[in-house]
Amino acid sequence: MRVCIRNVGKTYRARGRELGALEDISLDVAENEFLTILGPSGCGKSTLLLLIGRLEPPSGGTIDFEGERHSGGPLTTMVWQKYALFPWRTVLQNVAFGREVRGMAKKPRLEHARGLIDAVGLKGFEDSYPHELSGGMQQRVALARALANDPEVLLMDEPLAALDAQTRAVMQIELLRIWDQYRKTVVYVTHSIEEAVLLGDRIVVMSARPGRIREIIPVMLPRPRTLDMIVTQEFHAIADHAWTAIKSEVIAYA
Repeated sequence: MRVCIRNVGKTYRARGRELGALEDISLDVAENEFLTILGPSGCGKSTLLLLIGRLEPPSGGTIDFEGERHSGGPLTTMVWQKYALFPWRTVLQNVAFGREVRGMAKKPRLEHARGLIDAVGLKGFEDSYPHELSGGMQQRVALARALANDPEVLLMDEPLAALDAQTRAVMQIELLRIWDQYRKTVVYVTHSIEEAVLLGDRIVVMSARPGRIREIIPVMLPRPRTLDMIVTQEFHAIADHAWTAIKSEVIAYA
C-alpha cells in the first residue's frame, strides 16, 4: 500500500505556548518500499510515525493510503523500541493476540502464530515467557506479533536501538530477510546512518525541530543486502552523503 503525505504539520501546546514538532512534510512511500527516516533527536521522526499510524492527528495536511486492501488486517501496526510484550503470555500467546482480539478461532490463529514464530527463527520457544528470552529474541516476538496482524504498512520506531552491537547486526539481516519474505511497506525510524543505509530503499533526512524533510537519498545497493556491504565504497559513499546532509542539523540541535 502506498502512503501519501501532503503538507503535514504537527504542533503541540505545552505550558501555554505552541511547540512545532513537524512542518510541511510531503512524502510518498511506495508500496512494498523499505523507507528509513534519519534525523537529530527531537526532530519529529517518531511523531511522524504516530501520525501515519493514526495514533495522533496532524495539525494540518493529509495522510492518505492508496492501493487496494487485501489482507483484512489493520492499515498500520507499530513496532516500538521497547518490546511491549505481555509478560504473562507465552511467545505463542503474544504472537496470536491480535487475531484473538479479532475473533479468529483458536486452532487457526495458533497455527498461523506458529508459522510466524518459525519465520522469525524462534521455533522451540513457543511456550517461553518474555523474561526468559534475550533482547533480540523479544524483538523477534514483537515483529512476529506485528506481522500476525497482517498490516498494510509496518511502522518501526528504532526497534533495534536497545540491542548490543552484535545482536543488532544479526537482527538487521534477519529483519531484511523477513521483509523480503512478507514484502510489507515499511517506514523505519533510526538514529544510525549505517542502519539507514543497510536497510533502506531511500533515506529521508530530517532537519532539527520543527522537523522538515531536508533531503531524500536513494540507496542504490543491490538486494538482498548483507553485512559485507558495509565495507564497500558504494556503501560508504551513501553513508557519507547522509552524514553530510544531517551533520549541520545535529550540530544545530546539540
